[in-house]
Amino acid sequence: MARDGITKHQVQQVRNELIAQGRHPSVDLVRAELGTGSNTTILKYLRELEADEKGRLDNLSALSDELSQFVGHLAQRLQEEAVQRIQTTEERHHLVLAERQRQLDVLRQELMAVSEHRDKLDHQHREAIAQIEELKDARHQDALQLSSMAAENRHLSGTIQDKEKHILSLEEKHAHARQALEHYRDSVKTQREQEQQRHEHQVQQLHADLRISQQTQSVQQNELSNLKEQVLRLSTQLNHSQGAKEQFESELVQLRQVHQDNLLKNHELTLSLQQIKEHLNVLTKENQDLTTQCRQWSSYEQIWIQEKASLSAALATQTSLWDKIRYASPQSLE
Repeated sequence: MARDGITKHQVQQVRNELIAQGRHPSVDLVRAELGTGSNTTILKYLRELEADEKGRLDNLSALSDELSQFVGHLAQRLQEEAVQRIQTTEERHHLVLAERQRQLDVLRQELMAVSEHRDKLDHQHREAIAQIEELKDARHQDALQLSSMAAENRHLSGTIQDKEKHILSLEEKHAHARQALEHYRDSVKTQREQEQQRHEHQVQQLHADLRISQQTQSVQQNELSNLKEQVLRLSTQLNHSQGAKEQFESELVQLRQVHQDNLLKNHELTLSLQQIKEHLNVLTKENQDLTTQCRQWSSYEQIWIQEKASLSAALATQTSLWDKIRYASPQSLE
């Protein structure tokens, strides 16, 4: 081994690569490819390699014409097989890359669709929550209004009971007055003969009392009519309030049902969103796996490129060797 650390094998590899690239393996080019080594050592190894190759060519010149043709045919066959192998490897590599690219495109489309569906579900979820809040506010307002109507209904019921008590009191007074009048008439008829002289005075007084009683009865009848009208009006208002109460209770039941439906729908949306998130995680994992596979295929591609370069160098060496054999054969025949 030389003092600068390069070997004859390294120089031979660089020389073969330059020849495969169609370039002349000069000392400067070999040193530039190696990045180290002295010009003297590189020139020494190049001369030894040329001498070795010349010796092999001299040995080949002694071959017969039939053997030269066989070697030429064999070299051509090796060249064709090497080219065919490179083409097959390239086609297989391109097919694999195309399939991986198609799978990546499909996964990207599925990921976009899942993202759009997730955004749509999020929007529906927010709308459902807003509707639930609106229903809660409406339910609270209905409860307040129903409470107010219940208080008003209780007030009207108390007023009607007071009016009914007043009507009963007036009817009792009217009955007492009627009983007193009948009792008085009976008393007057019984004592008419005995108190003839006082009868006229008493009759006049009775007529006066009767007029007062009739006036009182008329006033009481008017008050009774007014009370009956008030009772009828209050009964109508009570019926209207009860109808409104029933309507509000029906609407409250409907709102509760809508609230339950919204809660169920919200639960279903939450479950669907959870499933979509799990599916998205699975797709993300598959995407990571495909990315890892793509990196592996990239490393395989680099290895394949290196193998291709090696095969190309070997092919170039064989081509060069075949050219030298072909050129050396006529000289051996001479």
